[in-house]
Amino acid sequence: MKNYKYILYLLLSLLVMTGCSKDDGTAEDARTRRTIMVYFNAENNLYEAASEDLKEIVTGSRNLPSDCNLLVFYDVLTKPVIYSVKNGEKVAVKTYETDIDASDADNMLSVFQTMIALSPSDEYATVFWGHGDGSVIENGTSSANSLDVDFTESSSNEPNSYGADYNSNSASRSTGVTWIDLPVLANVMKQLPKQEFIFFDACCMQSIEVAYELRNCTKYFIAAPCETPSFGAPYASTVSRMCLSNPEEAAKAIAADYTSDNNKWEAVVGSTGYKVSDIFGRGGMTVVKTENIAALLQATNKALKTISASSSPLELTFSFPADSHDATSCIYYLKTAGSRWGEPVLYDMNDVMLHNLSSEAYSEWKAAFDDVVIYNPAPKDIRDTDVCSWFGGDSYSIFGTTLPMMSKKNFSSFYISSDTYGGVSMYVPNNLFNYYTTPNMNTRMYDYEWCKQVGWKDLGW
Repeated sequence: MKNYKYILYLLLSLLVMTGCSKDDGTAEDARTRRTIMVYFNAENNLYEAASEDLKEIVTGSRNLPSDCNLLVFYDVLTKPVIYSVKNGEKVAVKTYETDIDASDADNMLSVFQTMIALSPSDEYATVFWGHGDGSVIENGTSSANSLDVDFTESSSNEPNSYGADYNSNSASRSTGVTWIDLPVLANVMKQLPKQEFIFFDACCMQSIEVAYELRNCTKYFIAAPCETPSFGAPYASTVSRMCLSNPEEAAKAIAADYTSDNNKWEAVVGSTGYKVSDIFGRGGMTVVKTENIAALLQATNKALKTISASSSPLELTFSFPADSHDATSCIYYLKTAGSRWGEPVLYDMNDVMLHNLSSEAYSEWKAAFDDVVIYNPAPKDIRDTDVCSWFGGDSYSIFGTTLPMMSKKNFSSFYISSDTYGGVSMYVPNNLFNYYTTPNMNTRMYDYEWCKQVGWKDLGW
């Protein structure tokens, strides 16, 4: 009898102990086949878009199979909440009593561990929603945490690639903006069961450096190499695709749905009279199968050595895109920030190799690429022409007007075809970065395992 009283005392003690949050629901009653975990890092200027996408997720949950659960961590301008979403309804299963930094690795790990405890499953998949810059550094700071890693640059110059939490319950950027470094985010995901897929609904995350960091964390990696519109995926239809039993089919279906008519590409932009698809095309969404990515690294190492035979350090040669739409120009997705604007930094990986290898060498490299990049349809061209561009100032000039959105990126347009477009970006060192970027991006790239192992140092970088 004393044992029973002692056990009862322990149970009651656990029930009354509280930390920074409270549980508003219970764990799912039975183990399920798959749980989808959506992570909204939206305590920033995307909060309105996040609200709309949450509504779409709720709508899409009406088609959620019975053997799938959907949990949403939702951090906007209010206290964070974890929702269980099914049958067209959302129920708060955990409400945080204080604000937390969603870009902090320890907090992120705790959130995922909570969701896994709430929904025991045979398998898991994750959606990251927010801002992104791929492998390029973003202005801001990274929160110190137990999962941090050593970087080649100082702590203020880490590769802050996903976020961003304004930490003010405000849509206005402040000095307290935090991002999470991709190597650190990978450390978070390594603490969890290997994911069936990871889907980044954020800009520029489909870079080979990011995919390689996450190779041991997920079977499939879904993301866009270019900037993406704030309205994100069409979740009302995408939710059911996330639960397809074959994870490869699910990943391809998610990517296809993103650029389909289910999304808002035909919406009119403000008072311009132009549709989103008129101005930006339909972007691109790519699926990477991580199983064979080590072979692609080796093939790329061999290709770069072949290219560098006559140049040390290796200087890749191709012309920058111009308003004349030079067919010899190379596709790129992002330009440098910091003290000098305008130098391309994330190039299309396939187009780089196509421009710099012989036909025979390119064919050998492309075979390895195709084993990894399993879904990458070329984006729909602007106005069904041969020209496409990402979000940027120069592309608006073809409409005789100037739009304010993201004009600092100052993009030109590109010829896009199934031959040139690969749908995965690649960091390309540039001597100018030694003088005009802070921090030096040619040094910072070694924070990524891909750059360490692909052989840039052997090529003079």
